[in-house]
Amino acid sequence: MKKMYWVIFLAFISMTWISPGHAAKTPYKIGVNLELTGPWAEITKTLKNGMVMEVEKINAKGGINGRPLELVFEDNGFDVGRAAANMTKFTRDKEILLVVGPFEDNLQATTRAIAEREKITNLIICPSNPMVRGLKQQWAFNIAQSDIIVSQKLVDLSLARKYKKVLVFHGAWPLAQSLAENFKSFGEAKGIKVIISPETHKPIDIDMTPQLTKMKPIIQKEKVDAFYACTGGPPGPIITKNLRALGIKTPVLGTHAFGFGFIIALGGEAMEGVEFPAAKPVVFDQLDANDPVKPVNIDFDKRWKERYGTPSDQIAGYGYDITGLIEDALKRVKGKVTRASFRDAFENTKGFKGTHGIYQFSPTEHDGLSKKDMVFVRIEGGRFKRIQLPGAE
Repeated sequence: MKKMYWVIFLAFISMTWISPGHAAKTPYKIGVNLELTGPWAEITKTLKNGMVMEVEKINAKGGINGRPLELVFEDNGFDVGRAAANMTKFTRDKEILLVVGPFEDNLQATTRAIAEREKITNLIICPSNPMVRGLKQQWAFNIAQSDIIVSQKLVDLSLARKYKKVLVFHGAWPLAQSLAENFKSFGEAKGIKVIISPETHKPIDIDMTPQLTKMKPIIQKEKVDAFYACTGGPPGPIITKNLRALGIKTPVLGTHAFGFGFIIALGGEAMEGVEFPAAKPVVFDQLDANDPVKPVNIDFDKRWKERYGTPSDQIAGYGYDITGLIEDALKRVKGKVTRASFRDAFENTKGFKGTHGIYQFSPTEHDGLSKKDMVFVRIEGGRFKRIQLPGAE
C-alpha cells in the first residue's frame, strides 16, 4: 500500500514539474518604466493601453512558445530619480527579460546607462536625446526616428517648398535644441540659410508674445521664407496663435510632435497651413494603397476603436509596434531565452511591419526606423492631410 502511495506521489511530482502544461504557465515578464503621472500622463496612458491590448491578443492565442507575456508597470512620475530607481529595480528582478521606457527623452540618458551597465535590453520610445550619443549602445534600442532623421526629413520638406531662409524658435530643452542644431547643419549643407533665434521657450510657457515680438524685426529684415516652431506639446499651437495675432503670416513648419489632434484643437484656425514631417499613423488612411504598413494600421485602428471608443494615434501605434517587436524577437531566439539571447534576437530584427514603418536593426544600427518611414503632413480644414512632394519622398 505504501509503495502505491509513493508511485502516485512521484507521478504527481513528475507531472507538475516536467509536463509542458507547467512550463506554459511561466510568463515572459516585461518591465515598463513610464511617466504614468505628471505632464506626460495622458500620452503614456495611451501607450500603456496599446501594449495591454496587444499582449492580451497574443496571450489569447496561446502566448509565445506556449508562454504568456506579462507587463509589469512602474510609474516614474516624470522624475529622473524615480526612473532610475525603477530601472534598477527591474534589473535586479531576474524574471524581467527587458525594459520598455521611459518615454521622456530627458530621462533616457540615466536609464540607458543603467541598462548598458546591467546588460538588459531597453526599448526607448521618444526620439533619442543627444546626451546619450556618447554612450556605447549595445543594449538600448530606439523605436521612434531619431532627432537626426526628423531634421533631415524637415530639410527635404523645406527644399521641396523652395525655402531659402528659415528662422528657428526652439524650446529650451536638449531634444528641441538638438532638433534645431541638426536642422541648421543639414539645411545649410543643402543651401538653406538657417537662423536660430537666441530667444527660446519653456514647456510651461503659456504666451510667447514677448519672444516673438523681439523676433518680428528679424522676420521682416531677413524676409524669411518659413518659421520653424521647434517644439512639442502645447507650445506649438501657442506659438502659431501668437504669431498670427502679431500679424506675422510667414509659413510655419513644425516637428513630428505636431501630429496629435489636441494640437489642432488648441491652435484652432492658427494651425491652418502648418506643415511638418509625421509618423505614418497620423494619416494612415491616406497612405498609398501598396504601402505595407497601411493594412497594419487599418486593423489596429479598428480594434482600438472597438475597445476604447476613439481613433488610434501614433502613440497607440507604438504600443502595437513595441509588443509586436518583442513577440517577433522571442520567436527567433535560438535555444534558451535569456536577457542576452533576447538582445541578440532583437538586434537582428529584419523587416518587421509595424504601424510606424518597417523596422530594421543590426549590430551597427539601433534605430529601427528610417527617413522613408515618415510622411509630410499639412493641417488643412482642421484635419491632418498628407502632402506628397515630387522628389522629396
